[in-house]
Amino acid sequence: MRGDADAGRLQIAFRRRFGIRFRNPMTLKTALTHRSRLELDGDAVSNERLEFLGDSVLGIIASDYLFRSMEEANEGELTKARSRLVSKNVLGRISLRLGILDLLLYAREELRDDERALTTLSADALEAVIGAIYIDRGMACASRFVIDRVIDPMSDVSPDELATDHKSALQEVCQARFRVQPEYRIVKRIGPEHRKIFHVVVRINGETYGFGSGRSRKEAEQVAAGQAFLNLNGEGD
Repeated sequence: MRGDADAGRLQIAFRRRFGIRFRNPMTLKTALTHRSRLELDGDAVSNERLEFLGDSVLGIIASDYLFRSMEEANEGELTKARSRLVSKNVLGRISLRLGILDLLLYAREELRDDERALTTLSADALEAVIGAIYIDRGMACASRFVIDRVIDPMSDVSPDELATDHKSALQEVCQARFRVQPEYRIVKRIGPEHRKIFHVVVRINGETYGFGSGRSRKEAEQVAAGQAFLNLNGEGD
C-alpha cells in the first residue's frame, strides 16, 4: 500500500536525520501528513490531532526546562520566557532549519511559492512530530528531542524573532514618530474555513511596512508588526 511505503520511507529518513526510530511508523506518517494531502491519499490521516497534543507536550517540557534553569525568575518572567519558546513564528523557523518541511506530505504545487504559509505549516508539523514522539516513544524521548532540537537552537535566534509583543512595540514607535496608529488589513486567506492561514499587511500613513501570516489574524498581525518594526529602525531587508 502507498501509505505503508510512505511510512517506511519517512521512518528511514527521520531516523537518519534525528536518530529516533518509531515503533509504529504510521504514527510518524500521520505527524507528517498535512490535510492538503488527503485528497491524494484517501487512507491518510492529517496531523491536526497530533499537533494539538504536541502543542501541550511542548508547553510542559518548556515549562519544566525554564522552571529548573531560571531559578530566580518569578511567574511573570517564566510565562514570558515560555511564550518566546513556543512562538509559532520561531517554531516555524526552527522547523525549517531542521528540515521538517522536506519530510512533510502536503500539496506542494499549491503552497510551494508561499514562504510564510510554509513557515506556518512547518511549525504545525514540528508540534505534531513532538506529539508523535510522545505517543510512540514516551515523554523522556520527547523531552530530549525538544531540548536538543528546539530549545537549544533558540540561542541562534535573534532577539527580534523571539519577541512576542511586536504590536505594542510598533504602536509605541508609531505614536512617538508619526502620532498615528498602525493599520492592519487582511489581504488573503488560504485553506478551509476551520483551518485558514491569514495573510496581513500593516500600514503606517498609507504606506506598507510589514507583511505576516499565521493561523489566526492575531498571530499574522504580530508577525507583520515585527517586520514593520525592523523596517522602521532600518534593520529590515
